[in-house]
Amino acid sequence: MFATRLAPRFGLTKRAIEARADREAWPQPYDGVVLIPGAAWDHHTNLIAAQEALRADAAARGLSAAWLYGLIPRPPALPHLLIPHHQRVRAPIGLIRRSRHVTPEDGAMLDGILTLTPTFWLISMSAQTRADDLLAFALDARQRRLIDVGRVAQRLEYMPRVPGRATLRQVLARLSADGSDSLFEAKVRDRLLAADLEPSSGPLTVMTTSGRTVHLDIAFPGERVAVECHGFLAHSSRRQLNTDARRDNAVALLDDWLVLKLTWDRFMHDWDGFLDELRAALAGRRR
Repeated sequence: MFATRLAPRFGLTKRAIEARADREAWPQPYDGVVLIPGAAWDHHTNLIAAQEALRADAAARGLSAAWLYGLIPRPPALPHLLIPHHQRVRAPIGLIRRSRHVTPEDGAMLDGILTLTPTFWLISMSAQTRADDLLAFALDARQRRLIDVGRVAQRLEYMPRVPGRATLRQVLARLSADGSDSLFEAKVRDRLLAADLEPSSGPLTVMTTSGRTVHLDIAFPGERVAVECHGFLAHSSRRQLNTDARRDNAVALLDDWLVLKLTWDRFMHDWDGFLDELRAALAGRRR
């Protein structure tokens, strides 16, 4: 990708680059941007090209930022960008939103792309995301240590009229009260509490006989019974399958722990059956 305005830095003229691009039919995805033959065109390059063409303080937002932070496996079809409200652009590029609240401190360079910080990204997502999806993003971001609940809440206090504020406040309250690391785990924990079963407030760290540390999703420490949540995204890739297999082996080596596995399918269609198994396991450990 080459921005024609930068031609003088290389001893060329903008007109010469544009003439060659026209003559050799180089792709020109945006005004003032040409794609040099052989160069890759992917979402990463598309974001850089779009930011260059906009000539504004455009930061990756929404699903583009989620992809850059590793929160979703595939990028959106078009660049998702956010610019300060007072700035104007000549032509619409990608999916652009404006914000009256964004400041220079709300952006940071990530892989060569100006991107909203995780804190402001989550706030901006609240205006266009369902509560369950926003909670899932927030849980994943917290697990990856991208966000701190207190900092998000503090930043939100300076934005009293931002769209989606009430939804995000509910999500932050949920995160503060619940140590769950995934939306599935949080849903399981809710159902257990509704069934008058009280597990640990968050994942429990235990040590295997070999000295390896394992984090159990949901645990009943008194009975040494745990529930491992295999959600609908489990084993979504070969790497994830191998990681989960190694983790399952480590869990199997836990000394004197009974570990039950719960899949998304059983959660949806056989919850009562699983609950019977869990109650039996807990009762057996109390004898």
